[in-house]
Amino acid sequence: MNFSRNQIIIIGAVVAVVLFFVLLFLGIIPGLKPAGSGGLGIGGPTGGQQTKLAFWGTAGGNNANAIQKVIEKYSQKDAAVSVSYKEFDNAADYEKSLINALATGHAPDIFMFHSGWLRKHYDKVYPAPDTLNAAYVQQMFPDVVAHDFVLQGKVYALPLYIDTIAFIYNKDIFNAKSIAVAPRAWVDFQSFIPRLREVNLLNQITKPAAAIGGSEKSVSDASDLLSLLMLQYKSQMLDSQGKVSFGNEGLNAFNFYLQFADPSSQYYTWNDNIGNSIDDFSNGDAAIIFDYQSALAKIKEKNPYMNIGVGQMLQFDLSQPVDYADYWGLAVSYQSANKVAAWNFVAGVTADQTIADTYLQTSGKPPALRSLIDKYKNDPDLGVFAKQALTARSWTQPDVAEVRQTFSNMIESVLNGKLSSDKAIKQAESQINSL
Repeated sequence: MNFSRNQIIIIGAVVAVVLFFVLLFLGIIPGLKPAGSGGLGIGGPTGGQQTKLAFWGTAGGNNANAIQKVIEKYSQKDAAVSVSYKEFDNAADYEKSLINALATGHAPDIFMFHSGWLRKHYDKVYPAPDTLNAAYVQQMFPDVVAHDFVLQGKVYALPLYIDTIAFIYNKDIFNAKSIAVAPRAWVDFQSFIPRLREVNLLNQITKPAAAIGGSEKSVSDASDLLSLLMLQYKSQMLDSQGKVSFGNEGLNAFNFYLQFADPSSQYYTWNDNIGNSIDDFSNGDAAIIFDYQSALAKIKEKNPYMNIGVGQMLQFDLSQPVDYADYWGLAVSYQSANKVAAWNFVAGVTADQTIADTYLQTSGKPPALRSLIDKYKNDPDLGVFAKQALTARSWTQPDVAEVRQTFSNMIESVLNGKLSSDKAIKQAESQINSL
């Protein structure tokens, strides 16, 4: 059969296109590998010329040494990718720098993405290809990750670790007060307060039982602790239209929290004038704090020889525990010129058990992968946090920093007598919704 010149050109073009996609599918040309490659559905060596990726992070979410170990491990799998890492010491400065870089078109390819950023910053992130979907995230990570990093079926980030609020106590004080077992329920904790706190003749706190009830001025992560209580009280946090509405459950949780800073309460044990909770605990004054695993490094730096105990977070219903998570994931910038290679890296380091474990060993942070949670669930240092990741919750916030400040102001307005708790919480709802 004789073909015309135009027919030969058309046939040749079709063959070239088919060949291109075959080579792309096989991974010979850089791009996505078929689902199931390396157990990821995305990832693996990109091949071809070396691709350079810029990666930004913050000390609030990782440390430079641990990330560098991750990069080295990944380069052993894919030498065609070179990743440079830049770390910002302060999380607030990091967010500002990142926004400025995005506004001027100089954003990194990969950046740390906070677990509460999705509603605020999702439009700055290039979501993962469909081969890495919501079902995969639910299979590999605890449920809270899908809530925080998946929107309308699209995956926007993946974590290397998950931190949760735990019950942190001074073992020496517990031993001195003949308390052999840390409490698991809030009601048990309340019964311990008269035994643990110390007051003078004027009923002034000299040594608190626990740092709880105050605003962010004195209690580290007070707003997160209050959010946890609201979730434990079964507040939906948002109404059917997506607006903030804490309901009666939220108000009850708020009142429960405030009682610990109320001098007229039998459970009075803290006030905003005592000082910083981390400092007070590190000095051996406060017997208990409720904080993240990341707080332990600060405490040990202040008091290296302190006898610290860590227990699972207190619950109202031990059969249905509710915990609270705060962590950072890895995301790909919408401005990246190498989105496929960037997502290959993100998926390759977060879902690879060996690489993720290297990060944990170096950083000392709790695991995010279900397989590593199972590995570390009985670990003396990480076990509590590993198990709590499985029951961790969060709620969708328009701006994490603004909500934190609003919660702190809400607490303070009641403690200083300016507002009743019901008026303060309604005002906070209005302020958050105005965001």
